[in-house]
Amino acid sequence: MRTRAAFLLSASLVAAPAVAADFAPVGAKATLSVDYLYESSGRKADKYDSHEWKVRRSVGMTADLAAAKPASLSSVQGPDAAQGAKIDKQRAQAEKMSTQMAPTMAAVEKIMAKCGEDEACIERETMKLGFGMSGTRQTEEALKTGRETTEMMKPDSLRYQLWKPTALKGTYEIEESARFVDADPLCMTLPGARCHRSEARQGSGAVPGALPDAVKQGLAAGFATVEVDTGKNMIWVRLPLPLNVLPITETIVTDKPGSDAPRGAQKRQYDFKALRDIQPFNVALKGGWRSQSGEQTIDLRDGAGESGKLRVRWRFVAQ
Repeated sequence: MRTRAAFLLSASLVAAPAVAADFAPVGAKATLSVDYLYESSGRKADKYDSHEWKVRRSVGMTADLAAAKPASLSSVQGPDAAQGAKIDKQRAQAEKMSTQMAPTMAAVEKIMAKCGEDEACIERETMKLGFGMSGTRQTEEALKTGRETTEMMKPDSLRYQLWKPTALKGTYEIEESARFVDADPLCMTLPGARCHRSEARQGSGAVPGALPDAVKQGLAAGFATVEVDTGKNMIWVRLPLPLNVLPITETIVTDKPGSDAPRGAQKRQYDFKALRDIQPFNVALKGGWRSQSGEQTIDLRDGAGESGKLRVRWRFVAQ
C-alpha cells in the first residue's frame, strides 16, 4: 500500500515538459574534429654551450557523436544559480510535504499491519480512513501543499542536448631535431674542446587506440563530448584526445666520451603531455548550433627550455 501510494503521489507530481524547438532527433549523427599543431624553433648559447632546436608535432582527431535525449538539466555541468535555487526550493517543499504526510503514512502502515494480504480489509479500512479525514483541516492543508508541490516540481523546459562519442580516429606526425654543444671537461681532447650531440625524432601514422572499439570499451569515456545549451545559446565542448602514446623513432649521435646514448635508430613512445592540459570550454553560438568552430593558441615551454605555440583548431558539425 505504501509503495502504491508513493507511486500515485510521484505520478501526480510529474508534468510533461515543454517541447523545445530545434533539437536533433535522438541518435542523430555529428562529428567533432580538432587539429593540434605545436611548433617551436630557436637557439640558445653562451660562451661555453649552445642548444638549437626545431620541433613540429601535429595530431588530428575526429570523433563521431550521437545525440542523446534533450534534457532540462546539464549532463556535464552543475546547475546554474537559478537552477540551484529552484532545486533548493524543491527539496524544501518535498521535505514539507513528507512531514505533513507522515501521520497519514503511519495510518496506512497500521492498516497494512492489521489487514496483511486481505485486499477487502485494505479497501474497507482505507475508505474508513479517507472518510475520517474528509473535510478536516489536515486534509485541506495536505491538498494545498500537494498543489504547491505539483507546481514547484514541474520540470523546466528542455534546454540541453548532449552528444556522446561512438567512434574515434586520428593521425599524427612528429618531426623534431636538436643539436647541443657543450664544454664539459670530458670534451677537452676533442676539436675546439667541445662535445657535440644531435637528436632526431620522427613518427607518423594512425593514432593508436583511436578505434570504435576503444569507445565501446569505455576508453574514450569523458572525451569528445558536446552539449548544446539553448538557454544560454552556448555549447560546451570537450575535445577528442589521443588515448595512447605515439610511436616514434629516435636517433641520437654524440662524440662525448663515455656517453651511454644508444647507437642507431631506437623505437620510442612519445607522450604529447601538453594536450592533457586542454580543458573543456563553453563557446557562445554563432548562428545555428549545428555548425560551430573555433581556434585558440597556447604558449608552451618544455623542460629543455624550448618555447613554442600550440594551435588548436576545432569544428563541430551535426546532421
